[in-house]
Amino acid sequence: MKRKTKLIIVMSILLVLTGCQKKPSDGIVHMEWSHTYEGYPVVYVVPDVSSSGLLSAYESLEASFDGTAAIKLSKTDLDRDFVWTDLIRDLSESLEEPVVVESPLSVDFSDYSCTIILSHFRSHDTVGFNGAVKQAAVISSEMETISRLSSGQCNLETLTERGKQTAVSLEGHILYINVMDRATIESAGIVLPESNTYDIGILASYDPIALDQACIDVAAMLREGMPLISHIEDCNGLYTLTYGEQIGLGSRTYAMTLLEN
Repeated sequence: MKRKTKLIIVMSILLVLTGCQKKPSDGIVHMEWSHTYEGYPVVYVVPDVSSSGLLSAYESLEASFDGTAAIKLSKTDLDRDFVWTDLIRDLSESLEEPVVVESPLSVDFSDYSCTIILSHFRSHDTVGFNGAVKQAAVISSEMETISRLSSGQCNLETLTERGKQTAVSLEGHILYINVMDRATIESAGIVLPESNTYDIGILASYDPIALDQACIDVAAMLREGMPLISHIEDCNGLYTLTYGEQIGLGSRTYAMTLLEN
C-alpha cells in the first residue's frame, strides 16, 4: 500500500510540475535542492533517445561548473546494437573537451569539476539492473569488479554503500542520466519486432535512487517491460534501492516532469 501511495504522489506531481522550476542561482554545479519539488527529488524525462535528447536531459539539470567534465559511460559489451558514440556527440560538443571514461580503474574523478554518470538501463545477471547506483559504485576507489558480486543481500549492500561513497566524495559535482531504449527491454529476454524501435526515453536526476526507481516504474507500466521487472525481482534488485534509501543515498519517492526535446 505504501508503494502505491508513492506512485500516486509521483504521477500527481507530474501534472503540476512541468514548467514550474525556478532558475537556480549561479554557482559551481547547481545543488540538488534546486531540483526538488515539495521536498522530493525531480526526475526529468526526455522521450527521445538521440544525441539531442541526451543533451536536453543534461541541460534540464542546469549544471554550471568551471573546468573539465568527466563523462562516465557504462560498458556496452553485453548490449546488442547499442553504442555511446553517436549518442554523446551533442553533449560532448557542448562541454569544453570532456574526458570520456568507460573503464574507471585509473581515473580520479575528484580531479574534474563535474562527473556525469551515463548508464544504459538494462538487466544485469547478478544485481538485477544496470543503473545510476551501480555505475556510481563502479567508480568508487574501493570497488571490486562487479562481475564478482552475487545477488546476495550482503553484496547488494556493498554495492549500494560504495555507490554512496562516490556520491559523498563527489557531492555537488555529480549528476546521473539513464538511457532507456529498445535494448532495455530486449536485454531481459523479449525480442521486439524490427519495425518497432520502442525507445522509451532518457531520464536525468541529481538523485541516483530516484532515477533508478523511476526507470523501474516506467518499465513496470509497459507490457513489454514485465520480463525486465521479473528479472529484477528474481535478483532482489529492488533491495539496492530500499537499502540505498535507508542509508541516505537518495529517495524512492520522487517528482517527475516530462520535457520536450
